[in-house]
Amino acid sequence: MNSTGALLSALLAAVFLSGLLAWLVAALYRRRMLALMRAGPAPDAARPAADAAFTLLEQRPAVALDLAANRRASRRFLLALGGVSLLVGLTQSWLALLFVYDDPHFSLNRLLVLGLVYAWPMTLAWGLALRWSWARTLGAVLAYMAVMALLVMLRSNEQQTLAQVAGWLGSVVALPMLVTLAIAASGRIRAVAPYLLPPLLVLSTASVLVLQVMAAGAADPPAWVYALVGWLGAYGAIAALAFVPWLLLAWPVYALARWLAAAYRAKRFSDLAYLFAAYWFVVLSASTLTAVEGNGAAGLTQLLPWLWLPVAGAALGGWLRPPERPATLLVLRVFQRDAQVERLFDRVVERWRLTGNTLLIAGTDLVSRTLDADELFAFLNGRLRQRFIADEAELPRRMAELDLLPDPDGRYRVNEHYCFDATWQAALRALVARSDVVLMDLRGFRAENRGCRFELGVLATASHLRRVVLLHDAATAREVAEADLAGAPPGRCSWLRADTLNPRTAGAALAALFGADTNHQ
Repeated sequence: MNSTGALLSALLAAVFLSGLLAWLVAALYRRRMLALMRAGPAPDAARPAADAAFTLLEQRPAVALDLAANRRASRRFLLALGGVSLLVGLTQSWLALLFVYDDPHFSLNRLLVLGLVYAWPMTLAWGLALRWSWARTLGAVLAYMAVMALLVMLRSNEQQTLAQVAGWLGSVVALPMLVTLAIAASGRIRAVAPYLLPPLLVLSTASVLVLQVMAAGAADPPAWVYALVGWLGAYGAIAALAFVPWLLLAWPVYALARWLAAAYRAKRFSDLAYLFAAYWFVVLSASTLTAVEGNGAAGLTQLLPWLWLPVAGAALGGWLRPPERPATLLVLRVFQRDAQVERLFDRVVERWRLTGNTLLIAGTDLVSRTLDADELFAFLNGRLRQRFIADEAELPRRMAELDLLPDPDGRYRVNEHYCFDATWQAALRALVARSDVVLMDLRGFRAENRGCRFELGVLATASHLRRVVLLHDAATAREVAEADLAGAPPGRCSWLRADTLNPRTAGAALAALFGADTNHQ
């Protein structure tokens, strides 16, 4: 096996292991969360919905709710992702023409066309930002490549058939798309696999390189290799040689995971910026492996455009920074409706994050949307329990620790609160006290949903809230909910029919949060 094939094998092995372990970790994380949430004494059902514990923890400053500003922020963000992708693609094109295609006298036309082709990951970036399904993202990539095929045919000075152009474009896209699909196509592993990929890439690369070295000396192996084969057998010896480096690299890999968690906690990158950088690394690595195969060390220049990502992130921070005093959104929902809540998060809350903070009580229904590097490392390190609010005395400290500052890319994070069954009611009161706007998904709500009814009672008595947007469907016991909200000021609550959360309904829900009249009965 040559060095290029070894690196490709290491990449594919890391991707496979990341996906496989992500399924296991996600399942164990959900199981652990459920066990912890049910720990401790049961909540006191007789406790009133509002009591002396429900006090504002601080004077809420005036905040602006501007839907037009949110739309401008969305356009700026998408433009930034596209612009950075074009910068990386054009730089890759320039380096490829100089060092890979060995064409020092290339034309501007060729540079631009090749740069546009190499910039195709902007469709992945837009899919991430807009939370497209993978089917839609794949369709966008195919549409982009169809346009590029037409452009190449029109601008090329050489005689090329459409089949030749399509084959070349397919070779550019195929491997990166396979890798990104493997680590992010499923919502269940998307929040976990990308964070597992860097450590596993280190480990798999070490394994493959050790096996390659041993294969190179197979004609005259040392005596200890014969002893190992005699003890474990041929396949056992190969497995031992592959996994021994993991023992040696255990501490460095652990340190790498800790660094990722600490860097995320320190806001050196956002969740979306991490995925954007990971996707581009995969794309450029695929091009680099091909270039090294044909051009040797000169092909490594294809990795250099990745360095634009941290540079561009720092340069665009001021342009993407949202205005001061962002509004805070509290998201409440009927539990055990995972698919509906995930769709709500993708189509409404993700857009809100461009201009405001988000609070919610953690649940297993949004693990694939909210699990981050810091929380994942806490779980793997056996410290998830420390994230849970043990009693009401902790609430002032937990509220003071809310992460209310934007990430470098201008988006705000989701503040999850992990609660035991005995502490979620007190936490709910504290979160309401820190919120300006509430989005409550009451689709499927019944009179038996005591948790939701408690939340409605608290919302009815929270005089400082700007508005409460309630989603309902044909199954919602709306008359019960309205009775629980009877004490709310007139005009505070906005009901929105959302049997299906299509783009139009999602847009109406977002507009309602910003104050537009969307009182669909």
